[in-house]
Parts: sequence; structure tokens; C-alpha cells
Amino acid sequence: MPKSITLRGKNKYQLMVSVGYDPSGKQKMAIKTIRAKNYREAQHELVLFKANVQKHRNTYMESQTIAQFAAYWQEQYCAKELAPKTQQSYKNQLNRRILPVLGNIPLGRLKPIDVIKFVNNLQENATRYDGKECPVSGQTIRYCMRTLSSMLQTAVRWGLIDTNPSQNVTRIKIKPKHMQLPDEQGVAKMLEALQDEPLKYRTIVMLALDSGLRRGEIMALEWPAVNLQKRSILVKQSNLALPGKGIITKLPKTESSIRTVNISTGTAALLQQYKDWQDKQKEQLENQWLKEEKPWVFTQWNGKAMFPETPSHWFGQFLKKHGLPPMPFHGLRHLTATILIAQNTPLKNVSSRLGHSDIQTTANIYSEALQSVDRIAADKMGAFLEKMKAKE
Repeated sequence: MPKSITLRGKNKYQLMVSVGYDPSGKQKMAIKTIRAKNYREAQHELVLFKANVQKHRNTYMESQTIAQFAAYWQEQYCAKELAPKTQQSYKNQLNRRILPVLGNIPLGRLKPIDVIKFVNNLQENATRYDGKECPVSGQTIRYCMRTLSSMLQTAVRWGLIDTNPSQNVTRIKIKPKHMQLPDEQGVAKMLEALQDEPLKYRTIVMLALDSGLRRGEIMALEWPAVNLQKRSILVKQSNLALPGKGIITKLPKTESSIRTVNISTGTAALLQQYKDWQDKQKEQLENQWLKEEKPWVFTQWNGKAMFPETPSHWFGQFLKKHGLPPMPFHGLRHLTATILIAQNTPLKNVSSRLGHSDIQTTANIYSEALQSVDRIAADKMGAFLEKMKAKE
């Protein structure tokens, strides 16, 4: 650590004040040489110098661009503090949208007006990082702003800038996105079409619909966590795939996501049928089956964990092949919740089954389904009151 005050000759002192760190992690110093009668006077000058540096710190940071700081931030903060999926998401937002527009601006010179122009450009021009026009949703813009704000707030904590220029930018409004889910007849058609599909994918879809598990949770299931006799599944991890890293296993989304979920008799029987089939596959493949792999429930042909995106790709093709309305694989989870709510399952139970952090999260996501149930309740109450009136 450099000394703040260094004697350089008779009544001559060198003052040094930190102004932060460059992208390589090296501390940057503001230096000033003064004349003072003694060390105490030099200390007084140091206090004034520090105040001046603090006031004009941004001028010392003009050589460091946002792109340079972003690289250092990802290495020193994101890689150490954030989940792998969040790291990748932040990296994507930086490379695709933020840095192509703001990357060359010096960190200390970024102003709120620059951020406002950046957001307006995303909303109005809807131009992708590679120059092609592509609609940018409000959700994407909000996540982009979350990435930028997180990075700039770190720069504030590290003493590189005084304030976060993105903090006072108006919050992006997001139009509610309604996922079109099949009605009872649509679900019946989907289940009927599913009967002729491969056992593995039939099991995955039925398990998703029955349990409400997230795709990553299903892909991370291991056989010891599945109790077919008790018809219960312990959800304790999630799988995801990251570019350059392959499949990684992590803790679920929230602490409440670690849970035990009961499944129906039919789904338990289907899982047993699938397990018997998988055991036969192991025997037939012999040494080709990778025994060092974890005992994954859903695997590739040789026992390796299935890629988390595979069910989504298969499900989309399945719906198209059978002329069924398009729906993302995650829609099965929403369908589960909607069916449970329509069956008057207590919201607390629905929330626990889905692994939400609190019941309010469930209520916010499925407010439309809850309103539908509430309308049915209102109609029932109305019919009851009319009946009472008729007896008067």
C-alpha cells in the first residue's frame, strides 16, 4: 500500500490518494507535490487533497471505459458472487446490447441522460446487436437495465464513481404476457397424442404436468431421490447448460425450491415402467454405459445427463406434429398450477408444490386463474342467495 505522505526534500512532500482500480486490478493513485513547513501541515494538505479528489474523482477515471470495467467486473465480481446462469445472462446482455452502445464511454462520464437514450433506443429501434431488427420485449429491456445497474452499483461500492447513473431512470413498464394454455379438451388431446410417443419423453411430460417441477429440476433428478413406493420425489438440485461449460448442477432457484413433491399413482407407475426400460438399456450397452455418471433419471443414450434444453425442443416438435397449439415446455408447469387452482386446491399447497418463495408469488403469477375461480365462487354465492330469497 503506497504511503499517503512521502517526504521528497526540504519542506517538500508528495501526497497520494487512491481513485480506484484499473481493469487489471491495479490501484490507481492521484499524486500531488506540495510545499509545507512540517508533516502536520502536510497532513492538513492531504485532507484537502482527498476532498478535492473525492469531488472530482470521475476526472481520474476518464481513461477507463465502460467496456474495460465490464470485463474486470465480470472477472472479479460476477465469477465469484453470482450463480453460473446469472453470469451467463449478464454476459449476454452486456455483449449483445449494452457494450455495443455504451462500451466506449468513459466510466466516469456516463450520465443518466446516456442511459435514458440507450433505453429509448432499445424501445424504439428494436435493433439487435448484429444489426438485424428484432423486437425487444419490456422484460428483456428491464433485465438489460438490471445488468447495467448492478455493474454500475458495484463501481460505486468500489469507489470508482460517486453515483449510479441508472438509478433515477424511469422503471420500464412491462405489459402482462398471457400464456395461452389448453382447456380440458386440449389437455385430453395432448395426453391422447402422447400415448404413441417414446416412453422417455412421455414420462418427462407426464411428470412435469403432474408435479409442476421446473425443467431444470426434472433434468437433475437422480433415482435415489425418487421413492416410487411412497410416490414422492425429493427436489434438491437443478441442471442447466452453459456455453463452454456443458451441463452443470446447482441448487434450485430458491431455498423453498428444495422440497418433497408427491406424484399420482399413474405417474409413479409410468416412472417404474421407464426405470425398467432404462435398466435393460444398461444391460444391453454394458461397458458403453458410463458408470461414473450420477444415477440420473433422464439420460442420453450412454447414461450422461440429458441436456436441459432437449425436452423443450422435443415438446415443441411434438405439439406441431399433432397439430396442437404451441406452448413452451414451461407451460406445463403453469398448466399444473392452473388445474390445481381450478380444483380448489388451497393456494398455500399450490405454492409449496411449485417451490415458490412465498404464497404471494403464486398469487401474482396466477392472479387470472384465481379470479376465474373467484367468479365461480361468486356465481355459487349468488345462486345460494337467490335460493334463500325464493324461500321467503
